[in-house]
Formats: sequence, structure tokens, C-alpha cells
Amino acid sequence: MNDTSFQSLSTYQSHVARILQNSFKYNKLAHSYIFEGPKGTKRFDTALFFAKALLCTAPDELHNPCGVCHQCVRIDHDTHPNVFIVRRDGEQIKKKQMKDLINEFSKASVEDGPRIYIIDEAERLNQESSNTLLKTMEEPGTDIYQILVTDQINSLLKTIVSRAQVIHFKPIDNDLIKADLLKNNVPTLFAEAIPEYTNNYDEATLISKDQELLDLVTFVKSIYESFATKEGSAILSFKEKKDAFIKDSTRVDFVLSMMILFQKDVMTYKLRHLDQIIFKDQEDIFKKLSTRMSQQWIEDVLDMMLGLKLRLKYNINVQFAFDKLLLTLERGFYYGLSSRTNPI
Repeated sequence: MNDTSFQSLSTYQSHVARILQNSFKYNKLAHSYIFEGPKGTKRFDTALFFAKALLCTAPDELHNPCGVCHQCVRIDHDTHPNVFIVRRDGEQIKKKQMKDLINEFSKASVEDGPRIYIIDEAERLNQESSNTLLKTMEEPGTDIYQILVTDQINSLLKTIVSRAQVIHFKPIDNDLIKADLLKNNVPTLFAEAIPEYTNNYDEATLISKDQELLDLVTFVKSIYESFATKEGSAILSFKEKKDAFIKDSTRVDFVLSMMILFQKDVMTYKLRHLDQIIFKDQEDIFKKLSTRMSQQWIEDVLDMMLGLKLRLKYNINVQFAFDKLLLTLERGFYYGLSSRTNPI
């Protein structure tokens, strides 16, 4: 979140903001919470915000932490002695980690005020660490709060879930992610593409800072420009660029996903649903390509792309598959097929 307020949280998770703010307002805080929902929905950010709201020395009348006092700053820097964050050690959160946490909380606090521990990726708790955690939930102690953050609540022991207040986080709307990317000076082309690839807010932010991935968006755009202008060869461009992604399955998926988005926009323009176009600054490209091609051909190529995306998880010859796809696109867009043609 860009600032520390329930209003800011409400922009992304209105239901969560209302529950937590009312808990502070009416002094009905639970000692155990489970922040549950898909990744990239600001669950962990909200856990830190909750810690600030508990420890801030200068909250406003709406219970918003100030964000600038010594307490808030230390939470931001992960140096507050009353805030403990437990993360997995390897593949799991181990029993020793929970025993160390219990031991820490059995000691007198270094500072006055509530103590909070946040368990990130709580689904990584194994049977032993879960049982150890359960003991702390039975007798949480005075002024001790725990937050379990997870995207797999069904992986938690039912006895753990029953002892906590579960708060559900919903996927963040694409338009909100796009707006934040634009606010952070991410160029429009990328701000339009990234939320269509992922609605994981954290992943979207990371992609926006990954120049190699951004270059791949530009690469796909250039391919469709070459189809529209009939200048250059997409196949040759692919051969020049393939080393940047062909051996990385994640990047291959990313490139194909971008191609699918561009192809969908060609179809969307063909159907004259102009308000639904993703890459609005590229309408001239979609106009040229959609008027040149039959609707059935565009659909067939889109099906070809979607089928290839499903097959990427298997051991296929990726370079051959892309060569075939690009050859199909190049022949079609260059020669303007207007009747039903099966490209597969």
C-alpha cells in the first residue's frame, strides 16, 4: 500500500478494511487471525499494517497508524522488537522455528505494548510445527496477537482454523493494478499488458521492474507491427530474439501469453468491441489486421495459440512450435486470407 490507512486498504480489499477498522473502533480485536486468499492480494502488507495500527504512538481518530513514528518506521524496516515474522526454512516451517518463537514470547518483552507474530506461507507448517503452534493458540497470553498468512487455508489443521478469525482476501481488479503501474510511471504498453498476464499485485510489480520481460512485450508488439505493415519477417525477428527466452519455460509462457493478448485484440477489433481492446494505443495495428483477415481465421489462430500454451507443460520442441505458429501468422496476415482456413 502506498500509505498507511484503512482507506488505502479499502481500495484493494474493502471487506477486509471494514472488518479490521471496526475491530479497532469497537475494541473487539481477535488474538488470532488467518489472512486467507490468493497470492498478491496484499495479505502480508495488511498484516504489517495491522501491526502498525496496534503499536503506533500517534494514530488518528480513525485508528490509522501515522506511518512516521519510531514504531511504524521500525516495522517498515523489520527491526521492531515486538514484531516477529516467521518464514519457511527450506520447504517447510519447522517445529524448531515454532519452539524458538514460543521461547521468545515466554520472556519479558523488551518494550511495552502488544507483541505480534506473523507466519507467512502458513500452509508450509508441517504436522509437528502445526501442533506446536496450536498450543500457543490455546493460551495466547496477554497482548499477544498472531496472524497466519496463507493461500491454502485447507492445508491448515482444522483445529487451528477454528481458533482464529478468518479474513478472506479477494483477487485485485486488473484496473487497479493498471492504475498503480501507471501511477508509478510504468509505460502504458506494459501497464496494459501486465495485469492481463497476472492479477497477483506483487508479481505485477516485479514484472514492471524486469527489463528483460518488458523487452519481450515490446518484441511481441514489433511482430504484430510487422504483420500490419508487411515489413520485415517475424520469423527472422524470432530467431534473433529467441535466445532471450526460448530456454526459460516461464519466459516462453510470457511471450505466448502476450501474443494471445494481441491476437485477442485483433478479434475484438474485428467484432467492433472497441471498448474491450486491451492495447488501446495499438488500434491502428488491429484495424489493419482485422480488416485483412476473416473472423474464422483469426479464431483458428487463437485456438492454435491456446493449444500451444497448454502443451508447453509437456516436453515439446518449443522452437519448432513457435516457428510453425509464426509462419502461419505471417502467411495469413501477409496474404490476407479471407476464407475459413485451418492453420493447425
